[in-house]
Amino acid sequence: MIRIICALVCSAVVFIASGRTASARDNLPIGYTAITGIKAGLWVAEEAGIFEKYSIQPHLILITSGSKMVQAMLGGDLPLAGAAGNAAVDAALAGADIVMIGALAKVPAFYIMALPEIKSIEDLRGKAVGVTRFGSSTDFTIRYLLRKHGLNPDRDVTMIQAGDLFAAAAMLKTKAIVAAPFSSPTNLRAQEAGARVLMNMGQAGIYFPHDAWMARRSYINANEDLVRRFMKGYSEGVAKLFSDPDLSRRAIRRFTRATDPKIVDAVYQYAVDYVEKIPYNTREGVVEVLNQAAVRNPKAKEARPEAFYDDRFVKELESSGFYKQLYK
Repeated sequence: MIRIICALVCSAVVFIASGRTASARDNLPIGYTAITGIKAGLWVAEEAGIFEKYSIQPHLILITSGSKMVQAMLGGDLPLAGAAGNAAVDAALAGADIVMIGALAKVPAFYIMALPEIKSIEDLRGKAVGVTRFGSSTDFTIRYLLRKHGLNPDRDVTMIQAGDLFAAAAMLKTKAIVAAPFSSPTNLRAQEAGARVLMNMGQAGIYFPHDAWMARRSYINANEDLVRRFMKGYSEGVAKLFSDPDLSRRAIRRFTRATDPKIVDAVYQYAVDYVEKIPYNTREGVVEVLNQAAVRNPKAKEARPEAFYDDRFVKELESSGFYKQLYK
């Protein structure tokens, strides 16, 4: 994986050196973890060439795991990434200088979908439920929900790692699991497998750093202007997501490789339902992550939630009227 990232980064450098990209632009590899509407603001910014407006040549790199993304960042292969916020918290608790600088989505952006025989969360007792990977945002969501309904995730259900949400949908079809959290477009695959929505986590009344922009503190401090310009470009992409549906659907088709209008529309609707317009992190969301992390890491009990995020760039842009201008 690291070799692949290095090759991509080296290719980007060669591309710039070839003269096909303006020399004034900063090359910026940007990691993201999933083909989901939560990343649509990033896709729109790339599709519309918005980053170039801020003198950035972006190179989007897909790594389908928050923990692997953090490893790539700590190895120096990726300066900045959008990944599950709990991956950043876990890394920081382990001593890494990773910090969240902005939210893509600050609630658990999942539909809990289950086979027809499951009528309530309590019906999951004794059954197998799916997550992408242990420690992921899907894992957090299921564990939170089970505990809220009086079930012990480690004793009352069998937790199975599917790898990704497409695989989880396939497991529903074979009844290897009876429920799992889904985003869009994988929720359509779950529907095709016979599942229905058991709960919309966006209506559960909790905050959680579902996806956040993160970087090493050392990188941020050495590249403040570049990070600031990235946040401007991303934020403008999000504004376009809401104001230009045609452009947004074109970007979604490109990155999801979907041609079915039903899928494209579902991903777009999911994006506008969950993507944050002004990407502040939330203290409450970090508290939820720390509460769950405390079960396996005593350091989480004493940690200050504010130590895991840095909203300076979002605050600066809001104070300058940047977001007001975007959404006037």
